[in-house]
Amino acid sequence: MVSSRAAEYDASSLRSLETQADTIKEIFRANKYEPVEPPVLQPADIYLDRSGEDIRRRMYIFSDPAGTELCLRPDLTIPVCRMYLGRNPKATGTARLCYNGTAYRYQLAGSDQPNEFFHAGVEFIGNKDKEAADTEVLKIAIQACESAGLKRYALIIGDLELFSDLIAKLDIPNQLRVGFAASFARPSTLKDLVQRLKDSAEGASDADKHPSALLSVLGTLEDDEARAVVKDVLALGGIEEVGGRTLDEIASRFLRQASASSTAHLPPETVDAIETFLQIEAPVATAIRNLKKLNQASRLGIEAGIARLEKRVALMEEEGIPTKSVVFSTAFGRSFDYYTGFAFEVRTGNKSAPIRIASGGRYDGLLHELGAPKQVPAVGCSIWTERLLGAVRGKK
Repeated sequence: MVSSRAAEYDASSLRSLETQADTIKEIFRANKYEPVEPPVLQPADIYLDRSGEDIRRRMYIFSDPAGTELCLRPDLTIPVCRMYLGRNPKATGTARLCYNGTAYRYQLAGSDQPNEFFHAGVEFIGNKDKEAADTEVLKIAIQACESAGLKRYALIIGDLELFSDLIAKLDIPNQLRVGFAASFARPSTLKDLVQRLKDSAEGASDADKHPSALLSVLGTLEDDEARAVVKDVLALGGIEEVGGRTLDEIASRFLRQASASSTAHLPPETVDAIETFLQIEAPVATAIRNLKKLNQASRLGIEAGIARLEKRVALMEEEGIPTKSVVFSTAFGRSFDYYTGFAFEVRTGNKSAPIRIASGGRYDGLLHELGAPKQVPAVGCSIWTERLLGAVRGKK
């Protein structure tokens, strides 16, 4: 149905996708979500500043005749949010918006994924009852997949805010907090950071215990202040851009790399608590028990985050979501940098090679970054409709 480089649809495939789309859109309508269609062309800088490194590397970026840098939308969350703010600049009240459109991401040679693909999804903006909104969006994603015929799938959930609570409570340098926050959506980078800290805690050299003057200063600053210092140093050196990265991107990369080297003195028990926390992955009831045990044993102070998780699970059960089969992972996040809290994924395939069918999460800071005068609670989800069709047909 789909080639490895670009999407191609014959009459049969188009009919199948259109029939599936009608079914999904009926679920959206039944839940009172308003259909919208934002522009395919988007300002490139919005994505470059807010997307994860994986997405940035796969964007189609070009300049129009006037020299404006544009991109083909790699997802629809940011375009829908921009469209919402265009109609409601003060971001007042709540909005339920839905879509079914194309997105574009470059794929490496040999990939079986298309560069152009369909995303159907919803965005729930402005509801202050975050756990209730999270549950509503999760329920809609499940309903849409099941209504299209998906019968066997796995559901994994996570909570970036719970991890943020943990690192905020720990007595660690500010720049390590920056490193953890920046690495969370990149499992291999996060694992490497924890391992480096563990190795340092077990046997740090004198050089490790006495980082450079610059790193020592950065470790005492808040994120924005540290980033400003690094950008000033780069500017003084005449560095404006390296490898297509802006000063802000270079500064972020430097701070991530510097975080572990400036924190070799962390106590072993602190590193052990972080490592144990990130290893929790189990059916949600078991995961909650393990979190409570760790919180009590290590005095982490994350009771509020655990309570949020328990409330969300209770709401899921009220909505008929079978939580016994839901897996909670403390290390599960999303590849976009703008996600801030609850996250989930509907998967098929085996555990070693899962196929993402639908995913979503909370992004409370995004609308403010896009121009809203305040922080706006928001959560959404998207469905890869070609993958869903393939899974229903038993091809994936």
